[in-house]
This record gives sequence, structure tokens and C-alpha cells, in this order.
Amino acid sequence: MSRPHEIILGIDQGTTNTKVVALDTKGVILADAVRPIATSAPEPGFVEQDASAMVANVLACIRELLDRLALKPSQVLALGIANQTETLVVWDARTGDPVLPAIVWQCRRGAEELERLRSDDTLRLIRTRTGLDLDPTFTAGKLNWLKRHRPEIWQGLSDGRLRWGTVDSWLISALSRGKTYATEPGNASRTMLFDIERLAWDKDLCALFDLDLGGFPDVRRSDGDFGTASVELLGAAIPIRGVMGDQQAALFGHGCFAARELKVTYGTGAFLWMNAGTAPPKLGGDGIIRTIAWQTERTCYAYEGFVMYAGKILDWLSERLSIEGRGAAVAALAEKAGTSGEVLLVPAFQGLASPWWQPDVRAAILGLSEATGNGQIAHAGLEAVCYQIRAVLDRLSGGETLPMVKADGSMTRSAYFTQLQASVLGTPLFVSASDAMTPFGCALMAGLGSGCWASLDDLRKIPRPGETISPSVSYQRAYEDWTKAVDLLIAGYGRKGQ
Repeated sequence: MSRPHEIILGIDQGTTNTKVVALDTKGVILADAVRPIATSAPEPGFVEQDASAMVANVLACIRELLDRLALKPSQVLALGIANQTETLVVWDARTGDPVLPAIVWQCRRGAEELERLRSDDTLRLIRTRTGLDLDPTFTAGKLNWLKRHRPEIWQGLSDGRLRWGTVDSWLISALSRGKTYATEPGNASRTMLFDIERLAWDKDLCALFDLDLGGFPDVRRSDGDFGTASVELLGAAIPIRGVMGDQQAALFGHGCFAARELKVTYGTGAFLWMNAGTAPPKLGGDGIIRTIAWQTERTCYAYEGFVMYAGKILDWLSERLSIEGRGAAVAALAEKAGTSGEVLLVPAFQGLASPWWQPDVRAAILGLSEATGNGQIAHAGLEAVCYQIRAVLDRLSGGETLPMVKADGSMTRSAYFTQLQASVLGTPLFVSASDAMTPFGCALMAGLGSGCWASLDDLRKIPRPGETISPSVSYQRAYEDWTKAVDLLIAGYGRKGQ
């Protein structure tokens, strides 16, 4: 139904910036506002952010949009929140103030403690209950580190004076002035403490990680009632009605509502997510994460493949080859060369993620000759992004050809790259015209939760502009050569057994 003069806001609290979009009640993006968020690395392997700055950014973006659209806060029908998952925030239950910087998902603290837990039985328990692998990316490892290294904070978490949560829980608490302490299943599933079949916090997992927590965020449906943003903060009590993880929100924004529909988002890394349907996915030792996408009337599950280095490969090449203009200039140089000249780049700068999960392997460039130039190396970098996505897609699809892969993110602005990716996949690529699929997705969820739209069928009808890129040439042989190079590196330097 149409509600003139009302908007829905979608908040995307990412790792590099805060973005808020305003949608009208037909699902059209009217405007967006962006603020950067700083990241610090106080020690090697540590990654932190200012949790209070996240809230300040959200409020500044919302106020900017209301000013630009000449709307009152009371004309906001609902807020949706999407967020970087796994990141841990700890705050005072009484004052609402964070007690330490947010420990970002990229942070490797806790890795040593988790490695001591590694065994066949431990891996089986974690993978069966959570769908995840034993890795410090996920929130449980960060909590375990806090208990061992910050006992004064842990005491507060144990007795309930302090609260913990992922970024969604933090923003909900901050915006509601502490009245709502909650999360939703998609975010909860990324903590490594949540049973994705029972949809509940798991005592066995808490015991495994030695976490005697005094409380947990209440788990509500993704389109549920998360209270209201405070009148004191925004001038009206705005309902919070949609909460999702960032990649889940992008999947939702792309309209991947049916099983086996999938999207890939390219940024610093790349995230390939496939809708797995409403039954918990079966455990398989395929290097693919099983997780929760969202929960509305039914729980929707997903498969995730994570590529650690995508756009960051191009930034690295820009710096090392002294190519001015960063990633875009590297892509242009690759297009000019038109070929890698059989150069292969394996971008394991910090190990390999999906589907290999080999943290100890390091990067390599193979096939160099005296004639090799920067253009060929740049082309090998673009190919490496495409080959990693192909490796993940092959595991997800079981070798079955899929009709379409939906794509968004910064790298899709290069027409040469998207053509290369479609050819490597051997599958058409639908490239979204929007670079705001994550906040768009959580705004749609908020619209669903607030009654603006009645069902997923209503959301399917909303136009999603973009362009379909079809494969042009075959890269099968080159892809096979690249996978042989990966296997060679794993055989020489990888972890033996999982």
C-alpha cells in the first residue's frame, strides 16, 4: 500500500563507513548519506573501532537525510539496521557507554587460545551446531580473549553490569537508550555460540569457550519489534523493525528469496552467498559456511563463501607496482594488456579463506618471464579475484550450472572486470546499478516488519535496475592451471588436516 510523505530508513554500519538510505513506500531509493568510520590497529593483528562513533555517524546521516528531503522525524515509518557481523561491542548496562573499543571481525586476537581447542571433536561440535569453522573472526573467540586478558571487564560481563553484543545489538541499545537488548538470528549465527537448528544460544558452546556470561541478547525475528529510536535522539519515537547482518541484507536486497538464488558482493574482500532454503543445510566438509540469512515467518538459511582478498589485490598491486589511481587504475591497465600472459597470482597474503581455509599459506606470483610487464601482472590480479569466486561457486553449486549470479560492490563498476568474471564463471552476471544493496535490503526488511509491504511477493515486484553480462570466452584451462598453483602452495605450506 502507498503511504505518501513517509519514508523508510536503512542503516548500513559497515567496516569502512556508515551509510543510510531513504526509501519511499514504493521501494525507490530517494537519497543516501555516508560517513567514514576509522579503524585502528594498536598491536599486530588487532583491529578496533570506536563504537560511539558508529552511533554518532548513524544519527548524523539520518539528520542529513531528513534535512535534504525536508521531512520531519515523524514521517519515518521505520528504521532498518544492517551491520558488519561478528564484531564485538561491550557496554555498561546502566550508562550505555562502551567500555572498550569495538573488536572488529578482522581482529585476530584470540587465535592462539582457539588453536589450543582444535581437535576433531571440537570441530565437529562447532560445525554441527553453528555451521561455522573454528576461527577468531567469530565473536566467541573475542569473548574468550577478553576473559583471559581483561578480567575486570569479564567480571562485569559475568555479573550483568556489562552487556555484550554484535554491532546490531549495540546500535539497537544505543538508539533505544538501553530499553532494548536484542539481536536477530542472522547476527546471532555469526557468534559461534548459537545453534542454528534449535535457534537458541548453546550452553555446550559457551562451556567449550569457557564463557560464563551473565546475559545474552534476546533473539527476535529479523522483521520483529526492536523497540523505538529515542525521541531525545531523533525528535520522534521511530520504530526499529528490520535487523540483519550486512551480507544477509545484500542477499535480501537483491531479491534472492528462493533456494539456490545467489549474489556476490565485491569490496576489500568478496562474499558469495546462496539462499539455502528453509531447512537447515546438511553438514558437508566442503569449506563452505552454513549460516542463517534471516527469519520472518520461516527461517531462511544460507551458504557463504568468503574471499579474503578481492579489491584489496588491486590496491596491493597499485602500491607495489607504483600505479597511480589505486584499484581503478590497475583494472584499466589490465584491460589495456588484455591478457595475463600465463602469469598466475595466488592472493594468500593472509592465508586462503573459502573454500580452502588455509591460514598459513602465503601469496605467490608464478609464470613470470623476461617479457612480463605490469599489465600482465595486473591482469593476473583481476583473474585471481574471478578464480576465487569460481572456486567458491563450484563448491556451492556442486558443479551444476546456475542460471544467474547477481553482483554488486565497488569492483563491478569496471565493465572489463564484470565481463571477465562472467566468462570465468561461464554463467551470466547480473550487475546491480546500485551500490547500496545492503541498506536497501534492511530497509525492505523494516518495511516488511512495519506493514508497508505484506509479503516477499510484494518485495519481488520492486524494480532492481542493472545489466546482465553474458560469458564471452572460456577460461576453463586457465582456471585449472590456477587451481593447480593453489594446490601446490597448500601441499608445501598449508595446514595438514582440519
